Order: sequence, then structure tokens, then C-alpha cells
Amino acid sequence: MTTIQTTVVLAMTADGKISAVDPKAERDSDPADQAHLEYQVSLADLILVGAGTIRVEGLTYTIRNEELLAARNVRGQSPQPITCVVTRSLELPPDLPFFQQDVERWIFTTSAGRERSSDATALQKQANVIELGDTNLDWNRAYTIMAERGIHKVVALGGGSLTAALVEARRIDDWWLTIWPVIYGGKQAPTPVEGEGFIPKEAPHLQLIETRQVGSELFLHYQTIK
Repeated sequence: MTTIQTTVVLAMTADGKISAVDPKAERDSDPADQAHLEYQVSLADLILVGAGTIRVEGLTYTIRNEELLAARNVRGQSPQPITCVVTRSLELPPDLPFFQQDVERWIFTTSAGRERSSDATALQKQANVIELGDTNLDWNRAYTIMAERGIHKVVALGGGSLTAALVEARRIDDWWLTIWPVIYGGKQAPTPVEGEGFIPKEAPHLQLIETRQVGSELFLHYQTIK
């Protein structure tokens, strides 16, 4: 069976927020962070993204750098990684621009979500809809399916609920965290890992293996201690 490496790539403020309270609020794009994100995505066979993120952004992330595209070609990868949207409810508007992008699309969902969604038929025409359980996602099944289909490298781009699910499933091998030099605040602002949280004795522990500073931004690379 293929061994799959999973990397989480996230950016957060100095106070630990991945977006403002209003997730649609515009934020200045930082060239260093964008270059870092594009490089990490370029290594992936498949990227995982939560449905909430796709609904807000409207689009999936795509690689544009010609050198990175050429490197993917040399490695025998498709021009763009597969984008897999994760949604238990299958609540995805079929008219999102994402469904018109030139990428291979998967959707991980549940049987209950598929049965209840009024858009299930339309979504099945635009993506490979894969059921991973009745009401909850079975990540063991997800990784078996990915391995069977030749996936070696997964990059997870959040949001917080997806990251929490992967942490709970013990599927994250390493983390790239970008620290923006800004404070968003807000009790309801999204954080990198949401869910119900962990008690200290059960919380996953990380080992810092690399740091990089560009201006006032920090790029931290952690490995999950297993």
C-alpha cells in the first residue's frame, strides 16, 4: 500500500487567527507567503480543503509559476494537483467558480449528506463524489482510497475544522505555519485547529525542524511526534 505524507500549510496572525471575524474581509497579499504557499502546493498530488473555505474563496488554489509547473512535469505529476473538498453535508453551490476551473475535483462527503443535498446530482456531474461513512467521515477509508489511486503527497489548506479532523485522525506528518505580523483579535475569528480540542495529555506534540524569516514574517516547519 502506498505511504501518503500529509502536510498542513496554514498562515495565521501573531494572535493565532487564520482570518478576521469576517472571513470575506480583504487582506493584503504578501509575496513571500504566496511564493511559499505555491511551492508547497506544487509538491502535492492532492490538496484537501474544507467546504467553508471553498464557499468563501470561490476558487481552489492553482500553480502558475512556470518552473514549478515544469518540475511537476518532470516528476510525472499532473499540471495541477487534485482538489478534494471535504464536506459532511455536501452543501456546495454548483455554480461556484471552482467547478469551472481546469483541475480534477473530488468531494469527500457522507451518505447522509448525499441523500439530503438538493444539489447532489449536479455536483456528481462536476466532481468525483466519494462517500466516506454514514454521518461522519472515515479518514481511514479516505486514505485507503487515496493510496489506491496513487496519491503520495497530500497538502491540507484548512480551514480549522478540517485541520482538527486530520489531527484527531492522526494523519498529519508535518506542518508549515506562516506567522503574519498583525493582530486580528475577535473571539469568533477562526483559528488553525478548531473542533472540540484536546486535553494536554492527549494533545499531539510537535518538533520544530526549520525556521525562516522574511522581513517580519516567520515560516515555521514542525514535524508531528508519533
